[in-house]
Amino acid sequence: LLTKYEGNEWGACIAYLTMPLTLRQLFDGRIWSKMWSTYALYDPSYQNHESFGFFIDFGNGLSTIPPSLLVNVAIVQGSNGVASPLWVGCVGLAMYWQVMYGTIIYVLSFVFNRRYVGKSTLEVCLFVGVSNSLWFIFPTVGIYACVCMLRDGNMDVFQGP
Repeated sequence: LLTKYEGNEWGACIAYLTMPLTLRQLFDGRIWSKMWSTYALYDPSYQNHESFGFFIDFGNGLSTIPPSLLVNVAIVQGSNGVASPLWVGCVGLAMYWQVMYGTIIYVLSFVFNRRYVGKSTLEVCLFVGVSNSLWFIFPTVGIYACVCMLRDGNMDVFQGP
């Protein structure tokens, strides 16, 4: 990717986001690793195995799988499930906080280390702002749901109106 897209991170991003995918490819680790590689063209800290950006994503990728499965099962099973709202709320709260906190620290690290230098404001807003806002907004919603579970002692927060 670096040889093909050096200086043209937009081209790499557009190529990745518009490539045709089969359902099977959605579960292919090589496709997801290409996403990481594409972002690493924009922010080289993702190429550095000693950086916070690399390790927070790697660590979150591994450590959030079991809690995500627990929360998803709880959403599907609701109050009839095998997991208590206390357990799901506590584990979910910790997981969502970890993801949100990691995002905040990553963005601060990006700014503090001036990795925006030489890039346009629009570019930074789209690459860093939009992509990382998802990792702030959705965990915030998850934290809200977990607080509701802990406050109410049930999983009714997942029920529709």
